[in-house]
Amino acid sequence: MRRVLGIMLVVTLISFALAAGAVERLSLATGGTAGTYYPIGSGIASIISKHAEGIEITAESTGASVANLKMLREYKIDMMMGASNTSWGGYNGHAPFDDKPVENIRGIACLYPEVFQFITLKDSGIKTIYDLKGKKVALGAAGSGTERTAKMVFEAHGMSYDDFDEQFLNFGEAVTALKDRIIDCAVVGAGAPTSAVVDATATLDITFVELDRGAMDPFCAERPYLAMMVLPAGTYKGQDKDVPVVASPAILSANDRMSEDLVYRITKALWENIDELAAVHAQGKNVKLETALSAMSVPLHPGAEKYYKEVGLLK
Repeated sequence: MRRVLGIMLVVTLISFALAAGAVERLSLATGGTAGTYYPIGSGIASIISKHAEGIEITAESTGASVANLKMLREYKIDMMMGASNTSWGGYNGHAPFDDKPVENIRGIACLYPEVFQFITLKDSGIKTIYDLKGKKVALGAAGSGTERTAKMVFEAHGMSYDDFDEQFLNFGEAVTALKDRIIDCAVVGAGAPTSAVVDATATLDITFVELDRGAMDPFCAERPYLAMMVLPAGTYKGQDKDVPVVASPAILSANDRMSEDLVYRITKALWENIDELAAVHAQGKNVKLETALSAMSVPLHPGAEKYYKEVGLLK
């Protein structure tokens, strides 16, 4: 009997030890390595893994917003980064999610403004978006958030795919195609400065295609997940003037199966160590607690909500 009790005691102690040392391993879907999601997402994963005991997050390079939403919908990933407008479209069942809305997405935080940059060569003769009629335009990867937003921008200007030759290339491929003059314009949707655009300025004389504020301002006013902002002069080599661009914040989200306690600890670890993100990427300095809910386009996760109530962002 004593032998049996001894064995039971050992088993119990081992179980407690294993439980105490258990690590919750999570996946964070980001974007392509030439964009901003991947470095920022990797930085977020590192901060949380370092400061949240028992949590280990791995950042994965993916096809970005739309691909991430589809994986989250099927619970193939735990967390994701995506544009606010694309996440809103996914949750509400807009194309390409009209067959099955992403109803299980829950927001954690709004991060930084994701700007949609229409770049072309300085000697192309292209000045405004209307000059792209009949041209070859790279819209990002097929089905990506960049493509979805670019399509909306063209619609705001009364244009559609019937007006130009659409190409579906990721950011790195688009810059190469621009260099080889295979395309006339590349749309890059990411936090600025974007590595793909920085790389382009190293060997190319680029300029930015102007958007029509008269068309964009009322269009954005009806869509709280979109806003016009200015890309300051000097953001890129050779950029000598401010450029009006449309922006949609990047948001960090999770699936609804993640527990309140888990997401609370993730949210707390992120915001209490957010200064470390600035060392990872230039956009890190734009990720601020005071704007964590500024354009949250999907339901907030209860764990994140708990933290924001603690710090006074929510009542």
